[in-house]
Amino acid sequence: MKGLRYFRIVFGLLFLVAVTGVFVDISGATTGLLTPLLKWQFVPAMLGAATGSAGVLLCLLGLTLVFGRVYCSFLCPAGIFQDVVTTVAKLFKSKRSRRYTYARPHRWLRYGLLTASLAALLLGEAALLLWLDPYSNYGRMAENVFRAGATGLNNIGASAFPETFYRISYTTFTWGSIAVGALFLAVLTGLSAWRGRLYCNTVCPVGSLLGLVSKYALFRVGIRSAACTHCRLCERSCKAQCVDGRTEQLDVSRCVQCYTCTTVCKSHAIGLRFGYARKPRPVQAGSRRLFLASAGMLASAAVARAWLPHPHLQWRTKNTKAIAPPGAQSIDHLKQHCTGCHACVAKCPSKVVRPALGEYGLDGVMMPVMDYRHAFCNYTCTECSRVCPSGALLPLTEDAKKTTQIGKAMFKAENCIVLIDETDCGACDEHCPTKAVHMVDFRDGLLIPEVDTSLCIGCGGCEYICPGRPDKAIVVQANPTHLTAHLPPDEKQEAIEVDFGF
Repeated sequence: MKGLRYFRIVFGLLFLVAVTGVFVDISGATTGLLTPLLKWQFVPAMLGAATGSAGVLLCLLGLTLVFGRVYCSFLCPAGIFQDVVTTVAKLFKSKRSRRYTYARPHRWLRYGLLTASLAALLLGEAALLLWLDPYSNYGRMAENVFRAGATGLNNIGASAFPETFYRISYTTFTWGSIAVGALFLAVLTGLSAWRGRLYCNTVCPVGSLLGLVSKYALFRVGIRSAACTHCRLCERSCKAQCVDGRTEQLDVSRCVQCYTCTTVCKSHAIGLRFGYARKPRPVQAGSRRLFLASAGMLASAAVARAWLPHPHLQWRTKNTKAIAPPGAQSIDHLKQHCTGCHACVAKCPSKVVRPALGEYGLDGVMMPVMDYRHAFCNYTCTECSRVCPSGALLPLTEDAKKTTQIGKAMFKAENCIVLIDETDCGACDEHCPTKAVHMVDFRDGLLIPEVDTSLCIGCGGCEYICPGRPDKAIVVQANPTHLTAHLPPDEKQEAIEVDFGF
């Protein structure tokens, strides 16, 4: 069993480094290579099942039915990170304090949070999962803490060696998003150093759901009573605190398949065994009811999200200034599918996507929003929709992106410097890729902007470049539901005959 444990450690570390690299890589070199790994996360796959991730979801559930909660130790970055923390914490503890003991399961807390999360999905809301999903929390931590640190180090290098490093903007980082990422880092690190996998087995709804499924796994870690010497080494090494050495029982629903217990047992009494080789212990009625109820709610949530219209919750905030990124289709679609993992924020090359605070309302905090104060959306860029693992931003081709209207530019003549200072400008016209903004005659030979909203896609180029202060003369107002703009007319250049005289 040592080989299986070592394989888990190597595979998990490589997967953790790769996923972390997606968020921390400030060069953008790993975008196409590593971002497909984000698709193998349980909650994004569940939320995107109706938009192409159903196969991944079934595969993850199938792995759980065969091998138990392998997802938690092989594919979940937050779970693997907890293993790293527990390993490092052992170096600073006394030998006696390193030991774990069996802990009773907090069933009401575990399954209460799971039930609440699935019930929210039935109502078309993903906000609760946004705060509980381990992958999305890890993504926010990696983006707003690790990447922020990497950006700071890079900019220090750029100050010292300007010919070697280039300076990177901090505009995508907000104090709110940094605080959220730092808080999760502190909580996860503290719980892991103190009680191992306590977060996984008390708070995480993914762990609770997969724990229920793992009770019926084909292969499970089990104890052979005939060989057990009651030394309790397995109990003292179990980070999930699910092994009871006194009673020779192992709580399969909390076992994360780390295989540590199988390597410390000197009598080889504990190991991975065929789950139905012997008569299984009868499942308690309460556990069976919890499993059936959760499975029913999961199936109902999947059906409701895929085929039924979602109810409109009256407490949602509709802010016309909140512009959802291309591929979102609508603010409602974004809220129903987005877990706020910030992969789109990390991979946006122009840094125009940032985490929302109150722009979408309380149920949209930490979801991506467009911010044209420091950047604008590139005309042919589709990175954010390509890296999204949950289907919140549906993939767009370059041609589709050119006509996806996420908002409309609105011109306010009273703020324009052409009117105020009576001088030429035209910056908005020069930066408009679709020529929705163009200059028309004003007075005394001056030209002033005019907007054709049928051509505007809401990229924000005009708003970003407008020199009007303190208020911009041209701003983009959001389309709560994205529309389709007209393609700009082809401008055919007429042939001109030139006589050079020779």
